[in-house]
Amino acid sequence: MEPERSLLREFLDGGWIIPMVGAAGMLARLMTAKKQYTIIEQFKNIVSAAIASAIAWFILEQVDISSLYKAITYGIVGVISPEIINGIIKIAKQFERTPEKFIKKP
Repeated sequence: MEPERSLLREFLDGGWIIPMVGAAGMLARLMTAKKQYTIIEQFKNIVSAAIASAIAWFILEQVDISSLYKAITYGIVGVISPEIINGIIKIAKQFERTPEKFIKKP
């Protein structure tokens, strides 16, 4: 079986719970936040946390580390997903402006 199909099968067999872990992490963050968020902002943050945790699952699934460490990582990724996404966007914009800064010539 191709690795992509195998990974997809693993996700459908049990990996789908990981986005729920990330969403729960974001829900906990929103519940303890001092700032008041609108329903739309809360929904967007929870969905982005679920997506970010799912991406983390696809990256870490084949890595040989303890399941506890993986579970902690999925929760943390869910909690800090807005910062992760904003950081990736900032790096991409910097790359777009000055790609030579990122690509070193020999």
